[in-house]
Amino acid sequence: MPGLESLDSLEGPTPAPDTARNGDAADRFERVGCACEKAALPRAAASVDRVTNGRLTALDAVASLPSISATGRACVAILVEKDVAVTMRDGVALATDVYRPDAEGQFPVILVRTPYNKNDPFLTNVVMFDPVRAASAGYVVCVQDCRGRYSSEGKFHPIHQEIDDGYDAVEWCARQPWSTGKVGMAGASYVGATQLLAAIASPPHLVAIAPNITASNYHEGWFYQGGAFELGFTTSWVVNFLAINTLLKQQPEQIGAIIQAADELDKVFRQLPLKEIEPIKHIDYFQEWLEHASYDDYWSRCNIESHYQNIKAAALNIGGWYDIFLYGTVRNFLGLRSQGGSDAARSSRLLVGPWAHITRSLLWMGNLVGDVNFGIQASSQALDLMGVQLRWFDYWLKGTDNGLDREAPVRLFVTGRNSWLEATDFPPPGAKELRFFLHSGGGANGRTGDGRLSLSEPGDEPADRFVYDPMNPVPTRGGGLCCSDIYLPGGAFDQRDIEDRPDVLVFTSEPLASALEVIGAVKAKLFVATSAPDTDFTAKLVDVYPDGRAINICDGILRLRYRHGADREELAQPGHVYEIEIDLWYAAHVFQPGHRVRLEVSSSNFPRFDRNLNTGRPCATDREAQVAVQHLFHDAARPSALVLTAFPFSG
Repeated sequence: MPGLESLDSLEGPTPAPDTARNGDAADRFERVGCACEKAALPRAAASVDRVTNGRLTALDAVASLPSISATGRACVAILVEKDVAVTMRDGVALATDVYRPDAEGQFPVILVRTPYNKNDPFLTNVVMFDPVRAASAGYVVCVQDCRGRYSSEGKFHPIHQEIDDGYDAVEWCARQPWSTGKVGMAGASYVGATQLLAAIASPPHLVAIAPNITASNYHEGWFYQGGAFELGFTTSWVVNFLAINTLLKQQPEQIGAIIQAADELDKVFRQLPLKEIEPIKHIDYFQEWLEHASYDDYWSRCNIESHYQNIKAAALNIGGWYDIFLYGTVRNFLGLRSQGGSDAARSSRLLVGPWAHITRSLLWMGNLVGDVNFGIQASSQALDLMGVQLRWFDYWLKGTDNGLDREAPVRLFVTGRNSWLEATDFPPPGAKELRFFLHSGGGANGRTGDGRLSLSEPGDEPADRFVYDPMNPVPTRGGGLCCSDIYLPGGAFDQRDIEDRPDVLVFTSEPLASALEVIGAVKAKLFVATSAPDTDFTAKLVDVYPDGRAINICDGILRLRYRHGADREELAQPGHVYEIEIDLWYAAHVFQPGHRVRLEVSSSNFPRFDRNLNTGRPCATDREAQVAVQHLFHDAARPSALVLTAFPFSG
């Protein structure tokens, strides 16, 4: 979703719901002549691996681009009703566009609830969900502006408002004369959040959802990670996608400053304190997120993970290995399979590609994610991701026997091997914990240092030491990022410039004699000490190619005051050694023979995360920084390790 929030709002909001309520109904209808059904594209023709009884078996296939025959397409006229006022329980009307086949009868409904302007053709029809294609396939599609956004009434209160509003919108769809009473939901990012937040309210007529690149917990994995504030995401999201419409309704004099901020995000990121960042300090919900740095009731009310048992709908969870919300995609799949509130919810699926939250590859030009092209077979176009979702809804909303129930519930793109894998679970059967222990002679600073990874446990080894200066933080280089391709490009990048810094500890294995297949959770279990009352520790898994390229796979962070959990702050005792665990989330990657496994350890990843100023004071209001001296221990009594989930491996 690149670019600035739609500037249509600068000229005033689109027609309000009252217009739809009181105007001539005929004025609200548009007929989209004849929408030809798009034949479902075949699955990517590259090789697909299946996991059966814990064994990997390659299925040969010929790689080729799918083609579409013009024969056999059915022409379906689509009727579009604009700005229908859908009234919530408190009387607030939400503007909704209804796309439906121009034919007699009843149809299942797919609801798309967005804060990004239902009239934006790119975000609505390309990024989120194509309502015309879905309507031509026999669905009614309702695209709704969320409360307080664009054509809808009310005040925008992100995340929290979507539980009740989602429930009411689903049930409205089910009651309409053109509805069969079976409702699904679709969309990506926040539009994925609106699905899950509605689902935890258990609307009786919500049958299936397709949450794409979205979270499971809006504290951990959305606004915060490991206790650190997701500064880059939150700031760029507000500036580029939320602020203009909010300020237009509340403080229009700030619009010019927001536009300038979008062009100078690098300067915005460096402002201190966080609560006074110009110009988004004027956004009330931004202040709320900073005020609730610890996990508390504010977050628990909307935590999807705490309410899996309330979700009755089947979920097709779609994510990307370089997406900022990967953690939530996998957690939602695992949580619904084990705790879902119905057989349908416990039949949920997982689909993960090598995708970032924002991709520059929207056409048939490969699948460039950062600096790495994972190939056309990995692109959402080759998969026909829209068709995959329609097939999901065909099964659950229409009762079509399309074989979906006989397919593996997990489909993953394995990077490094660059092919698709089908499995019965995540991680796949047969994957086990594998530990690479950290070693050095005390000089692991930078990639030319003496840091090593091996399967052998450490003996008597000196600790490594580095200095963390918040005013000279380690810069972000790729990873799971959003929402600016200019200032925060996400994906896979060469990390060698990062690894040249003395404040980055680098531990590298010997070249591998055989392939190492990592599929599952990745963690770093470290023994650390700091001179400060609070600080951060970061970890990054890297694949080192024979030519020296160092490509990031996944990464994580822990704010030391939250070492006992996100709901419990405890400052550190300077010099005391703490055992910590940094969650690097998940990966599906093959380290090929001749490649090396690398772990980076440092104390910052800026501006992805806010800088810990090392003072122990509240990060939202702190403006003064101090330098911290960090120690990492790896000896027999304190065996720091990189912990992978991998298939059997001998070295």
